[in-house]
Amino acid sequence: MRIKKGLRLVRVLLVLVFQMLKNYRALNHDLEHNFIICKKICQKVLRTAGIRVRAEGNENLPDTPFLLVSNHRCFFDVVILLAMVDKPVRFVAAKELDHYPVLRRYLASIKCISIERYTKDFTKIKESIVEISRALEDSNLVLFPEGECSYENEQMGTFKKGSFMGVVRKNIQVVPCFIQIQEFENIGRWMIPRGKVKAVIGQGFNPKEVVEDANRKIQSEQLADYARAQVYELQQSIAVAYDNSQE
Repeated sequence: MRIKKGLRLVRVLLVLVFQMLKNYRALNHDLEHNFIICKKICQKVLRTAGIRVRAEGNENLPDTPFLLVSNHRCFFDVVILLAMVDKPVRFVAAKELDHYPVLRRYLASIKCISIERYTKDFTKIKESIVEISRALEDSNLVLFPEGECSYENEQMGTFKKGSFMGVVRKNIQVVPCFIQIQEFENIGRWMIPRGKVKAVIGQGFNPKEVVEDANRKIQSEQLADYARAQVYELQQSIAVAYDNSQE
């Protein structure tokens, strides 16, 4: 059983790498074109892995720039979101992913924002805040506010306020999303969902309508807490729906 599981994980990884290499030269400077390529690759990987994603709520994504905030169990969350989301999105991604040349090319192709998650350098932090704010003027972003994957821990972590500092005064929609993964197979931290996955996109809200009149630091903390509460509400609604289906 352990060998079979290992072979499945390796096969999925090889398909992902093969598809990325196969489509590498097709990437250009057009974000929408590159997003479609990434979407097709991710859909192929999900089929290979035998993962069935039940996606709900694409109609809640506005036509104007939005920030999609989601829980974060493992790397495959990115694959799931790219496969299911209908509108082109960019990701706020960890700087360390730039160490992988092919992956770096794909991240750049959809104009992902690389941030140093654990830096205490105020200049770098400020640059990330400004970059997120500017990106939301004309494009859609995906943010995992927990800052890192929760892996085996099913409990959603605290949403870090730093990533919201460039958002609190933007006239955009913040859209909550919850990804439910019930079973994993893994080799270390290389984790792949098994069977069914459910991803629900909820109703968006305007940051200006949920934060009180305060300085930006306090507002970003309020917004982070509010966004987490909206994602948690989606998690609870999925749990209730599952319980009802068992009756």
